[in-house]
Amino acid sequence: MAGVFKTYDIRGIYGKGIDTALAYNVGRAFARWSKKDSFMIGYDARTYSEELYQALGHGLVAEGKRVRGIGMVTTPQLHYYQMEEGYGGAVMVTASHNPPEYHGFKLYDDRGGSVSYDKGLKEIEALIAGIGEEPARRGGSFEEADRLDEYIEFVTSPLEGEKIASKVVIDVGGGSAGRVFRTLSDKLALSSYILNEQPDGSFLNRDPNPLKPESRIHAAARVLEHGADVGALLDGDGDRVVFLDEHGESVANYYIAALIAEELLSKQPGAAIVYDLISSRALPQRIAELGGKPVVSRVGYTFLYDAMIAEGAAFGAETSGHVYFKVTESFYTESAAYALAVLLKLLHRRRKPLSKLLEPLRERYHQSAEINIEIGDKEGALAEIEQRYRGAGATIGKLDGVSVDFPEYWFNVRPSNTEPLIRLRLEAVSRQLAEQKTKEVVEFLKRFT
Repeated sequence: MAGVFKTYDIRGIYGKGIDTALAYNVGRAFARWSKKDSFMIGYDARTYSEELYQALGHGLVAEGKRVRGIGMVTTPQLHYYQMEEGYGGAVMVTASHNPPEYHGFKLYDDRGGSVSYDKGLKEIEALIAGIGEEPARRGGSFEEADRLDEYIEFVTSPLEGEKIASKVVIDVGGGSAGRVFRTLSDKLALSSYILNEQPDGSFLNRDPNPLKPESRIHAAARVLEHGADVGALLDGDGDRVVFLDEHGESVANYYIAALIAEELLSKQPGAAIVYDLISSRALPQRIAELGGKPVVSRVGYTFLYDAMIAEGAAFGAETSGHVYFKVTESFYTESAAYALAVLLKLLHRRRKPLSKLLEPLRERYHQSAEINIEIGDKEGALAEIEQRYRGAGATIGKLDGVSVDFPEYWFNVRPSNTEPLIRLRLEAVSRQLAEQKTKEVVEFLKRFT
C-alpha cells in the first residue's frame, strides 16, 4: 500500500501496492469515511481494472451499502450518472493517462467533488491500515446496469437537433471511451474515423496520455488524409482530451476553452468561466470581451471544481485537457464528448476552419512549454523568486506557488506535490521575449539545484 495514496487519487503499479486486497479495503474504508448509503462504481480498460472493480464492489457491499456497478465506462460517464441519480459516492477504477502497468482509483464525494488527500484520502488510508479480518455487515447489495443512452442524450444536447456536416477523427487510444464516441458519432450521423476503438488494456497502439507529442502522430496523419475538420484524442479513461485543427496541429486547451466560452456565453450572458492560472492570458481576456466573468483557479481538478461551485460557473477548463460543464443548478461534470459537441456546433455556425477561428487567439501571446527543474529546497527557491521579482516591480500572486506578472510577460513557478521539482510556465507577447525570459528564470532557479 505504501506510496499509492497520491494528492488526488490512489494510483500505482499493479502487484506493487495495487491489488484486489487493497481494492476491497478501499471499498470498506470509503464507505466508513463517507457515511453514505449508496455508491456507484465503474472501471476503465486496463488489464486488471475489472477484477479491482469487483473487489471494490465486494468491499462496499460488506459495509452494508447499496452499490450500482455500471461496468466499463469513461470517468465522465460515471460522474454524470452518480450526480444525476443522487448516489452518495462514486469510485472509478482507473489510472487515467498513466502507463499501462498502472492501476488505481478516483473517489468522488456526494457533491461530485474529488476526494483528494487533503479532503479525505489521508483518513481513508488510515482506516485501511486498521482493517483486519472483519465480518460483512448486513443489508448490502450489488446491482449491475449498462448505462449509456442518457449520457449520449446529455452530450448531444448542445446541438439542439442541428445537423452537423463535419468530418471528425477521434482517437480513443484503446481506452474505455470507444463506445461513447461511436454512439455519439452514429447519433449525429458524423463522417467520423474512430481510431483504436476497441478497449486494449496494454495500450499497444498508443500511449494513454494524449498530451505526449508521439501520441498524436497517427491521428494527425488521419486528419490530413481524410480532410477532417477536427481531431480529438482521449486518454485512458476518456476525460482528458486534446483537439487537433484541420492541419493536424494540436490546440492548447485554453484556446479550445475560449471557443467553447464563446458558444456558451451566447446562451448564458455574463456567466462565470473558470480557468487555471497557467492558462494563456488570452483566455480570461476573451471571456471578458464576450461579457463573461473570468475566474482564476489553482491547478487541479478539486480546486477548479470547487471554484465552479462557488461561482455557479457555466464552464471550466484546465490546461491539462480537462473540461467541465454546469449540468443543472445542483451539479457540474466534466465531459470531453460534450466539449466536442459544442465545438462542432461552433464550427458549423461560423463556417470557418478551426485554425482560422484560433488565429486571433494564437497571435496574442506565446507560451513556452512547461519546464520541470529538480530542486531540493523548493520553498527557498520560491521565496527567492518572489523577493527578486517583487523588487523589480512585478505584481506577485501566491494562489498556487508564485506567479510573477509584468505588462509584457508573466510566469508561474509551482512546487510538485510528490517530487523535488519546480514547474515553470511562462508566457510573453512574443516568442523572442518568451525564450529570453524563460532562459533567465531557468538560470536563476538552477542556483537551487
